[in-house]
Amino acid sequence: MSSQLIPTRDQVILLRRQINIVSFGRTLLEKKKDALLRAIEEDRKVFSEKEKRLKGLIRKLNYLYALVRMYEGNTTVKLLSMNKPSIELKSTMHTLMGCKYLQYKCKKAEGFTLEEVALDPALTSFYVDDLLRTLTDTESVLWDFINTKTKLNALEAELKKTMMKVNTLDYVILPKLKTDLNYIMDILNERERQERYIAKKVSRRKSSQRDVKV
Repeated sequence: MSSQLIPTRDQVILLRRQINIVSFGRTLLEKKKDALLRAIEEDRKVFSEKEKRLKGLIRKLNYLYALVRMYEGNTTVKLLSMNKPSIELKSTMHTLMGCKYLQYKCKKAEGFTLEEVALDPALTSFYVDDLLRTLTDTESVLWDFINTKTKLNALEAELKKTMMKVNTLDYVILPKLKTDLNYIMDILNERERQERYIAKKVSRRKSSQRDVKV
């Protein structure tokens, strides 16, 4: 209980206004929480599908890498990474229900083709070509997976903060405001009872005095 509370009607009006404002804010936070939950549920389904597809491509890559090492040797695997340009990324800020998150995109998509590596297609097995095509397919899926995961992590963090705010309003701020309001109302009601009692007592005394004079 705050020792600075002044038990007046103005304070009652102020506390009721604060309770209404906090309650309205809580309603907005509840709507935000519901919207975040729906968005997270949808993104989790999409993320699960993308994760499954990416894992399938990774398993295929592991298999193809093993075949290339087996038939072509480690030297061929090292040649695949030669003369590859650096990847330049572009990040874009997105916002959903006050939640900010980044989405990434390659400025210039570089495919993995036989022309880009120092290998002669006539002297290499078709496993190398399969490996390069699978790497190209995996690249787009990987970035899609990263963007979905980034968005999902940001939404889940925002949901956690929103739920903490709602709990703070429910269990700290609103109960304190209502307790202060009840405290002041009890004091004011007690004052009114005392004033009515005093007024009745004075009225009876005046009545008895008039009866005596008569």
